[in-house]
Amino acid sequence: MTFTSRFRASLVAGAGAVALLSGSSVMAAETVLKFNHVASANTPVQVCAEVMEGYVERMSGGRIDMQVYPAAQLGNFRQSVESVQLGSLELTFTTGGGISNMFGPIQAFDIPYLLKNDRVVNKVMEDAELNQTLGDDLLSALNTVRLVGITGNHGWRSFFIDSGPTANIPGDWQGKKIRTIESPISMELARAVGLAPTPIPWQELYTSLATGIVYGTKNSLMDIIDMDFQQYLKHLFRDQHTYIMFFWYMHDPYLQSLAPELQTVFVDGMDRLKATCTGHFEVHTLPYYKQFAEAGGEIAVPTAEQRKFLLKGQEAVEKWFVDQFGTKYPDLIRAAVSRAEAEIAEEDMRVLGKKAVR
Repeated sequence: MTFTSRFRASLVAGAGAVALLSGSSVMAAETVLKFNHVASANTPVQVCAEVMEGYVERMSGGRIDMQVYPAAQLGNFRQSVESVQLGSLELTFTTGGGISNMFGPIQAFDIPYLLKNDRVVNKVMEDAELNQTLGDDLLSALNTVRLVGITGNHGWRSFFIDSGPTANIPGDWQGKKIRTIESPISMELARAVGLAPTPIPWQELYTSLATGIVYGTKNSLMDIIDMDFQQYLKHLFRDQHTYIMFFWYMHDPYLQSLAPELQTVFVDGMDRLKATCTGHFEVHTLPYYKQFAEAGGEIAVPTAEQRKFLLKGQEAVEKWFVDQFGTKYPDLIRAAVSRAEAEIAEEDMRVLGKKAVR
């Protein structure tokens, strides 16, 4: 068993043990907290859910019965958010794209190259002003849906392509078909860097790669390995254009109806979930890089000149976004990035005794 497997197994076992202890409590559950998610039961999201489940059941003395439903048992992204709106489901999450048809401004998080690295991302996800503004706007737009956290768990999206060259960009990409989702933001980025966006359903992508219909896709490494796409996608152009964030939502009337001490248990449990989701991802992905290399995969990092060219994608996507929704959210994210970078500079100074070269 690998370290990653042992680590995940210990988390699951620990969460399960806590749940058993909660179940043996003499106090009967006062309330049921149902959580539905679209990921399968063997993914990091499920580990996060089980950590929170164990925590809230233990710390509430069994007064909260948290029930976790993986693999979209109670609905897809949109259906889950609608259920949270109605109160038939208490907790769920989506990606930005997963709720964009209900709250369009959240697509600002998918404007490419706004976020520079993992340290910046982690601080932006916890930024108080950003969370407050987004939470208020979501609650105003959807009435009963409260934002209760933002986490990582799936990493960065980059370009994965077949065995063709990548050194001469944009020349090598010109007119090549790249799989995208049917999203203006995704398609605008591909088009701006010379690729031909080709919307293809996820379940049809394997066949499309095998038959050469598309040149590649833009996804995370976890996506590629989980679907065995590394058989056809041998080059990772690690530009990290967007980070896959999960936005977590709660039925607000349910949250407000909890006794004050149970509200505290819930927010503390969400803190444990967020720490696990964001932190456990790094451990979970260790073998993915090894599997990609063993399949003959190669990783290229954009040069300074290539990054300058790729920023055309940011300009095109941001223009589309601003035309639709205005500048409020791009400005909000950039302000959070600036605060994050200032904090990181202070941290670097404490460690190095001087300014870090970035």
